[in-house]
Amino acid sequence: MKENRKILNEIGGKTGFKVPENYFENLSARITEQLPEREAPKIEIVTPWQRLRPYIYMAAMFAGIWLMVQVFVAPAVETQQELTAAAEQEEDIDEYMLYSMDEYTMFETFYADNE
Repeated sequence: MKENRKILNEIGGKTGFKVPENYFENLSARITEQLPEREAPKIEIVTPWQRLRPYIYMAAMFAGIWLMVQVFVAPAVETQQELTAAAEQEEDIDEYMLYSMDEYTMFETFYADNE
């Protein structure tokens, strides 16, 4: 640290760097002169089809999903409902037979089914 102070005192505390006169005043003008010329970008005209295309594609996607649900999922749900209704009806018939038959008729029916 002492050595640095000693050296700075010897050279008068100056760093040795200096900026030329009017350097920053002309800097922007010199930079723009050195830049290459370029063409202005062309303005593209957007057609109505280009604006609507993403929305039409999205609507087609949702229509496809709805159609797949109707084709694959809806029949399975209907079949399940039909099976559930048939099982409930069968349970009702079994309950009706249990309450309407006496024990003798029930044993006779089981014996006749097993022969």
